[in-house]
Amino acid sequence: MRSVLSFLIALLLLFAFCSCNGNYTDVDLQKPVALPEDGVVEKELLDKIKQENAIATFTGASNGLSYEWKVFGSDLEETRDVSFLVTLEKTEGGIKVSFAHGEAFGFPALLSIRLDEKWTALAATAYRDGEAISSVSITGSDASILNLSVKDQIGSCIILPDAEKESNGVGANRPSSDGSATGQDQYQTDPVPEGKPLPVEPENQEINQGKSYTCTFSIECSTILNNLADLDPDKLGLIPRDGVILAPTAVTFYEGESVFDVLQRVCKEKGIHLEFSWTPIYNSAYIEGIHNLYEFDCGALSGWMYRVNGWYPNYGCSRYQLVDGEVVEWRYTCDLGEDVGREGSW
Repeated sequence: MRSVLSFLIALLLLFAFCSCNGNYTDVDLQKPVALPEDGVVEKELLDKIKQENAIATFTGASNGLSYEWKVFGSDLEETRDVSFLVTLEKTEGGIKVSFAHGEAFGFPALLSIRLDEKWTALAATAYRDGEAISSVSITGSDASILNLSVKDQIGSCIILPDAEKESNGVGANRPSSDGSATGQDQYQTDPVPEGKPLPVEPENQEINQGKSYTCTFSIECSTILNNLADLDPDKLGLIPRDGVILAPTAVTFYEGESVFDVLQRVCKEKGIHLEFSWTPIYNSAYIEGIHNLYEFDCGALSGWMYRVNGWYPNYGCSRYQLVDGEVVEWRYTCDLGEDVGREGSW
């Protein structure tokens, strides 16, 4: 009995020794890996991620807030020990992030900070010494998740929510809701909130190419990075490291054009895959896939949605007529819009 016990103790000591010296053979990279107390991920483990071309997730916590890192094996070239330890502190209106690692990682990694509250902002920005150093996407259903792409950021930064932007309203004579409607229209659209633009039917479009304006367009899928376990494995290689397919870009449109008109043109010009179908019952195009990411690719509640100036219209993108200065965001949701800032029911 004593000899068996001695053997087991020796085996445990051997296992502990191997673990401390980089034996990561049994680490399952399909599951989140808890960071050690010092936050250091050793070179050998990064080599394993590289060899398996995996997307690894490392988890940690600081001051009651949790965070996780995602590392893409395809981004790793020369590897070394890296500390992913992060200190998080709530500040007035934001979050201070302090990195333990003293120099640039040498590869990009995504830091996702899970807050214990819901931010109402559309997006956020990371600042160092008063200067903006990186944009930050906001996802999450019950509480906000801040997603920051990190490569060269060292020291500390402060993440603050962005102020809401408004358009100058110049453009087509677009009607707005007075809030008096009580029932659905002929295309099953619920009453449009007061002050929001009413739909303009595609057959009633009057496009004037003699008048051009500018709007801001972006396409992103960062919420998928927070739900990789639900993603179709065949689509892993399509996900950008920061979730950004098209960064906010100023684009020109003509008076009377719809969000759908501009989406088609932008995707064609940028070489971005787009697939859609016409839905007569809603009198609008339905966006099935962008960048080869389709509805249901990341769960039963996933798909594409669009937001204009912070509002998710309750009608299709073919019926939303743009005016000058508007901000249009196409976002992939994994939770029927709850994780990308949509509030209320349609």
